[in-house]
Amino acid sequence: MALPEPGTGTHRRGRHRAVRRTFGTAVAGLLAAVATILAGPGPSASAASQIRSCTELDIPVTSGLLAETMHATLCPPAGSHVGAPLQVLVAGGTYNRNYWSGLGLDAYSYSARANAAGFATLAVDRIGTGASSHPLSILVTAGVQAEALHQVVARARSGALDGQQHDQVALVGHSLGSMASVIAAARHPHDVDAVILTGYSHRIAPDQLLTSLTSMHPAALEGHALDPGYLTTVPGVRAGLFHAADDVDPAILAADEATKDAASATELPDGALLGLTPATSRAITAPVLEANGGQDAWACTAVDCTSADTLRAAEQPNFTAPLTTYVQAKSGHCLALATDGDQFADYASEWLHHVLVAGVGGSRS
Repeated sequence: MALPEPGTGTHRRGRHRAVRRTFGTAVAGLLAAVATILAGPGPSASAASQIRSCTELDIPVTSGLLAETMHATLCPPAGSHVGAPLQVLVAGGTYNRNYWSGLGLDAYSYSARANAAGFATLAVDRIGTGASSHPLSILVTAGVQAEALHQVVARARSGALDGQQHDQVALVGHSLGSMASVIAAARHPHDVDAVILTGYSHRIAPDQLLTSLTSMHPAALEGHALDPGYLTTVPGVRAGLFHAADDVDPAILAADEATKDAASATELPDGALLGLTPATSRAITAPVLEANGGQDAWACTAVDCTSADTLRAAEQPNFTAPLTTYVQAKSGHCLALATDGDQFADYASEWLHHVLVAGVGGSRS
């Protein structure tokens, strides 16, 4: 079954092995929901603004000596909830779970569009961000985040989150959240059925890394009651770091600065060392979608993101699992918050439907 063309973005799909699954009522629900999305309008569509009944959760997690809480927002899909695949959404550094709900601007909510397409979503605050626990920053590493994600997925599969067993789970990451997702999926390959990585590639230009590091300072300097190892961006730099000038709503820029979060100084290098290492990503067994904005200064300076073909040529050697690539030419690092971010959100749902529901390449065994 061929994937629909993803609007103005470009995609490249790797060869998948066919694993057909019977998925009951979820198949029919997702088919209808995807058809509705494809026929609908852009970011102002009701898919992104419908009233949803979401639940705030505090999920106990442990890692070594740490016993912490990972906060998350669980939103059910449109229509029948029984057997719905779950997307676990992991935001990047200096962002929290609100990244996936458009920073409060419904028209840019990735989560809402995924729900309208028939998926449940669980948007988590990484440890040390949002409403999750904030231990000493030196204890917060990418490995800790990956272990927390592993435990969250286990609870979702067992029915401990909402009383429903989610038999199919996808990890969806952004930037530092993509790195944590890579580590989690590599260390626990039976956890997830699909992985989506955004704002991510295996090569980061040294000058861009230096720019990012010099654009941060302790969050305590902005009034946050956090130890000096928790960092955030200095005021006024987020537009240049995370967005493309021609593909961002001024309201998003204002919300981005107003809602910015922190990240552990320990997690940042740990995420890069582990999450960008080919040996780690090659351990992933689930199908992978790597999606980037063509103007992403972080992921696409040292990697050619001119098209999905060029991105796939650069990234395929770093994976053994089936790899699909998607490039949204005008967008920056925060793909989901771009003016045309709805096109990526809809394509991600189409791809997940193809992998999970149609069963092409979606096996954990």
